[in-house]
Amino acid sequence: MRKRSTYRPRGINRTAHLVAIHGAALLSRDDRTVWALELRGALDAVREARASKQHWDTIFDSVNLAEELVRVRLASDPSGVISDAQQACADIIQRMQTTGTRAARAGELAALWDLEAAMIDILATVTHAERFRAEERIRARTRAALAGKIPGAIVVEYRETA
Repeated sequence: MRKRSTYRPRGINRTAHLVAIHGAALLSRDDRTVWALELRGALDAVREARASKQHWDTIFDSVNLAEELVRVRLASDPSGVISDAQQACADIIQRMQTTGTRAARAGELAALWDLEAAMIDILATVTHAERFRAEERIRARTRAALAGKIPGAIVVEYRETA
């Protein structure tokens, strides 16, 4: 009679196991808090008319991440918070580049604050892997938009003014 062999793992690659679990885990409270504090600092800088390129990059990253999570149906935006935030960014940057005025209007600030509140809720339901995939898609989409391969895409870019 033939002896049946069953598979028995000899050892577990703990690093691979942790990476797999980490990817499937929701973003931690610490991750969400760090993100929220960075965005809050950037929004405060816009409110005080002292926003730098780094502040605007933080805001653009948040808007793009929110848009991508809605695009892949990991989040929803029934009240148009994300499009309002996109329009507010575009208006502030355009005004800054044409007139040199760094101040944001109250409605624009309100749209950006609404985005912050929405993102706090959205990020509580996203895993590390989902956020990573969304960020990869954002990079690819940005490259395509800069190359003119996305019809109707509007690229907003912050440039320091004198």
